[in-house]
Amino acid sequence: MRRQYLWLAFLLWWLSLTVSWASVSRVSILVRLDDPAENAFTLEYTLQGIDSGTLTLAIPTWTPGWYQTMPYHEGIADLRAETERGEPLAIQRVNQYSWQVDTGGAQTVRLRYRVLARDEGMGFFGVAIGAHHAFINGAAAFLYEMDSKQAPHTVRFQLPSGWQVATSMEFVAQSEQRPFGDVRDTFTAPNYDELIDHPIQMGRFEVRDFRARGVPMRVVFAPESGTVLVNMERTVRDLQRIASVGIDLFGSAPFNRYLFIVHLIDRGFAGGLEHLYSTVLNVPNRRETNFNALAAHEYFHAWNVKRIRPKVLGPFDYTQPARTRALWWCEGVTDYYTAVLLLRAGLMGDRDFLQEMAREIQTLENNPARERVSAEEASWKVWEGDGMGYGGLNYYNKGKVVGFLLDVYIRGATGNRRSLDDVMRFLMERYAYPKPGFEEDGILQAINRVVARDVSDLYRRMVASTEPLPYEDILKYAGLRLERQSGESTYFGVTTTVDSIGRIIVQAVESQSPAYLMGLRAGDIVMELDEQPVADVRLEELLSRKRRGEPISITVWRRGRPEVLEGRMGGERRDTIRLVPVETADAEVLRVREGLLRGTTRVGAEGR
Repeated sequence: MRRQYLWLAFLLWWLSLTVSWASVSRVSILVRLDDPAENAFTLEYTLQGIDSGTLTLAIPTWTPGWYQTMPYHEGIADLRAETERGEPLAIQRVNQYSWQVDTGGAQTVRLRYRVLARDEGMGFFGVAIGAHHAFINGAAAFLYEMDSKQAPHTVRFQLPSGWQVATSMEFVAQSEQRPFGDVRDTFTAPNYDELIDHPIQMGRFEVRDFRARGVPMRVVFAPESGTVLVNMERTVRDLQRIASVGIDLFGSAPFNRYLFIVHLIDRGFAGGLEHLYSTVLNVPNRRETNFNALAAHEYFHAWNVKRIRPKVLGPFDYTQPARTRALWWCEGVTDYYTAVLLLRAGLMGDRDFLQEMAREIQTLENNPARERVSAEEASWKVWEGDGMGYGGLNYYNKGKVVGFLLDVYIRGATGNRRSLDDVMRFLMERYAYPKPGFEEDGILQAINRVVARDVSDLYRRMVASTEPLPYEDILKYAGLRLERQSGESTYFGVTTTVDSIGRIIVQAVESQSPAYLMGLRAGDIVMELDEQPVADVRLEELLSRKRRGEPISITVWRRGRPEVLEGRMGGERRDTIRLVPVETADAEVLRVREGLLRGTTRVGAEGR
C-alpha cells in the first residue's frame, strides 16, 4: 500500500513538472483597422474557459529571429477588460511588458486595446500602416496570457473595403484549392508561439502563386508607392528554383505551404526575417532588383533555426534573452547554404561560388576581432552586441566560413560519401520542431555521427577558440589553395558586406579605429560617401581610393533615420585573398571538389 502511495506521489510530482496548466482554454482575436489615417489597429480578444481569478497578460520583449530587446510595450495603448456581460474588470500594470486582470470569477473575459503603428514604411520588426498597406509582426501586436501560451488561437480581420490579407496561418475552410485564404476567413494557430510566427500583410498587393516539388507557394508583392516595379515573373521563376533545391536537399518539405511577403520599399530598412511557414523580405522597388540571396537565406531558415534549433529557441520565454552558443550555426551556416542553394539552382556559377567563399575568408582574416572573440562567444553575447555578433566579430561571417570548411572536411574525411548536407538531415530527423531542440553540444555530436569519428579538437578550434582556422589542412581535400597578398593600404577599421539588393551593411568596426572614432557602428547601412550616393560595392573598396589623413563624410541609415558622420582615413597592412583550384590528377580530390560544387556524394555499394 505504501509503495502505491509513493508511486502516486511521484507521478503527481512528475506531472507538475511536465504539464503546463493553462488559465485560458481558448483565445479568439479580431484585428480591426477602421481608418489607416489613425495609424493604429484595434484588437479585440475573447478569452474563454478561464479557471483562474487572475490573468497575467504580456507583450514579448523580443521577436524570434532578431536577438535584441525590443520596446514593443510602447505600442500598446488603452488596454481595457470586461466580462461577457460588459462589466469592467480591474487591470493593474505589473512592469513594462505585463498587466494583471482581476477576473472576478468570470469564465470569459474580453480585452480591447490599440496597437500603435511605430514601424516606418512597410514595416518589419513591428507594426506599420500606410494609405494602402499595413503589416503586423505578431510579437509586436499580440498579447498573451503567461500561463496559457499553449491555448489555441483564432484570428479574424475587419479591414477597409477592397483590402486583402496574406498570412501563412491555417484557416477553417482550407483546401488543396485554397491553401492561403483571404480576408473573409477565420485563421487558426495551435498556440501562441505559432500565432506570432505568422506575419500578416494587409492592403492592396500583387499575388503570384507557384508550386515547388508539389508544395503550394505564394509571393505577395506589396509596394510602398502603390506600384510594383520589380520584375515579378523573373522573381517567381528564381524563387521556384531556389525553393525546389531546398526541398531536394532534405528530401521533403516540413511545411504544407510557404509564403514570401515581399515589401517593395522606397527607402529605409531592408533585409529579411524568417518564420515557420513564411518570410518577410524588405527590398528596393526597382525593376533590376535581385534579392535571390536574401530569399534563399530566409527560406533555408524554414529548416535551419525554425525547425533545427537549440532548445532555447522554442518554446520561447519572451521575457528574457534566449542565449545559445549556436547562432554561428543558425545564421552563419545558413548563410553558407544561401550560396549552396543558389549554386545548385543554377543562379550562381562555380567561379562565383569560390569567389564568394574567398571574400568571406578575406573579411574574416582582416578582422582583428577574430583573435579576441570566438564564434560561440559572439553567439552567446549577441544580446550585448549588435544583433549580428559581439565584440566586432560577426557570426554570420565566421559561421559561413566555418560551414564551408566543415563541408569540405566532411567530404574529404569520408571520401565524399558524406557532406554537411548529411549533418543537416540528421539534425532535422532528430530534433525538428515540434520535438525539443538540440543541446549545446548537439551540432558536434551530429558531425561525429556523420563522420564516424570524434572531431572535437577540430570543432573546438574553429568554433570555441580564437585560434587560426586550419585552411590549408582542410582545403587540400578539395584541391583548393588560399593565395594571400599583403600590402600597405589606407586604414579605416570597418568590415562591410553588400547584400543581395545592393545595400552596403557594416558588419564590424574595430575598436578605436578611424571608423569607430567617427561613430560608425555594426548594423549601419551606408547611404552616401562624401555626399555621393553609394550602392553595390563594399565600403572598403570605395575608401581604398582615399589617402591617409584625408577627410571623410559618411551618411548612414540608423534606427529609422539618416545620420551624417565625419572623420579621417588612417593606414595599415591588409591581406587580399584568393581561393584557387589546384591542378591535380588525384581522383579522390577531384571527386570531393566535384561533390562540393555539384552537391553530390558518392554513395554506392562500397559506401553503404
